[in-house]
Amino acid sequence: MSDVRKLWLLFWEMFKIALCVVGGGFAILAVADEVFAKKRKWTEEGEIVSHLPIFQMIPGIIAGNTAVYVGRKVAGIPGAICALVGVFLPSVIIFSIVAAGYQMIPLGNRFLAAAFMGLRAALTGIIAAMVIRGWTKSVTGGYGYCVMALATFALAVLGLNPAVVIVTAVICGVIVKLCPNGPESGRTTFRSAFWAIPLIFLKYGLIAFGGGYVLVPVYIGDFVGPAAPYLQLTTNEFADVMALTQMTPGPIAVNCATFFGYRMANVPGAFVATLALLVPGLILLYLALGSLEKFKSSRIVQGILFGVKPVTIAMMLNALWAFASISVWTTEGGFRWHPVATALTVFALVMMHLKRLSVVRLIFICALASVAVETLIYLAR
Repeated sequence: MSDVRKLWLLFWEMFKIALCVVGGGFAILAVADEVFAKKRKWTEEGEIVSHLPIFQMIPGIIAGNTAVYVGRKVAGIPGAICALVGVFLPSVIIFSIVAAGYQMIPLGNRFLAAAFMGLRAALTGIIAAMVIRGWTKSVTGGYGYCVMALATFALAVLGLNPAVVIVTAVICGVIVKLCPNGPESGRTTFRSAFWAIPLIFLKYGLIAFGGGYVLVPVYIGDFVGPAAPYLQLTTNEFADVMALTQMTPGPIAVNCATFFGYRMANVPGAFVATLALLVPGLILLYLALGSLEKFKSSRIVQGILFGVKPVTIAMMLNALWAFASISVWTTEGGFRWHPVATALTVFALVMMHLKRLSVVRLIFICALASVAVETLIYLAR
C-alpha cells in the first residue's frame, strides 16, 4: 500500500468514526479500537483501549490522543496529523452549522431524540463489549483486581480526577516492578483580536487531563455569564450547547471549542480554536509514545504499564455507567428505565461479541430502530 493511500485511509477512517460516533472520546476510542484492529488490522485487538491511561496522563482530549496514537503507529508524523485532522474536521463542519443555526434546532423533536437515544444505546453496548474483551488482558492476578476495584471506587464514588488515579497507579506499578519479588449568546469581543483565539485554546489543550468533561468548569468561567471574559452566554444557552455536544458526532471538548470559536470569529475562529485545542496533545503524546517504545525493557516503563492497565478497565466501567445512565435509564425528574434502549444495548453487545456487523453500521441500525419504535408509538396514539 502506498504511503499516500495509507494517509488517506487514516484520515478517512478517523473522519467516519468522528462523524458517526456520538458521545465523545471514550466512545470514539472504543470504536477506533474495533475499526483499526478488525477492519484495517493496523493494531492488535484491545491495543488502543489498553493505552487509555497513557492518553489520560497526557494533556489533550481522548479522541485526539487516540488519533495521534494510531496515526503515529501507521505512518509516523504525517499519519498522526492526518488522523488528528480526521477527528476534528466533522466537529468543525457540524458545530459551525449548529452555531450558525442554533435558534432553529428542534431540540424537543421526539424523533430526533429517539435517534440519538438509539445511538447512545448502541455505544453503551459497544463499550460494554470492549470492557469484556479487555478484562482478561488488563486485569490479572490479585494485584490487578485490587487496583481495578480501587480505581473504579475512586472514579465513580469519590469523583477523583482521572489524572490523580493514573499517577497513583503508575507510582504503585513502578514500585511493584522495582521490587525484586514483585508480581508481574453573547457576542464576542475578539473579532478584532483573532490572534488571541489560538492562545486561549492552546491553554485549554494543555490542561485537558482526563477528557473533555474536565474543561467544562473552565468553559463556564470563561464563556458563561455577564462577567465571562470571552463570551457572555446565558446559563440556559450553555446548557443547550452541552446537550447538543452529547447529541452530535465528535468529542465534547472539540464540539464546544468549535462553537465558541465560531462565536468569536465565525468559521475561521471555529477552525483555529479546534486545532489549537488539539495541538498540545499531538506534540506531547507523540513524544511520550516515542519514549515508551524506546525504553520498553526498562523496569520503570514496565512498572508504568503494569500499574495503569487495570485502571483502563476502571475507566471503561466508569464510561459504561455514564453512557448507560443517559440511555438505558435516566434520573432527570425521577428514575426512568428505557426498555427500547436496553434492548438495543443488548443487541449491540451481542453483535459486537459475535463480530457480525461493523461498528458504524451497528450504530446506524440502532438509531433507525429507535426512530421506528418511536414512530409506531406515535401512530398508536
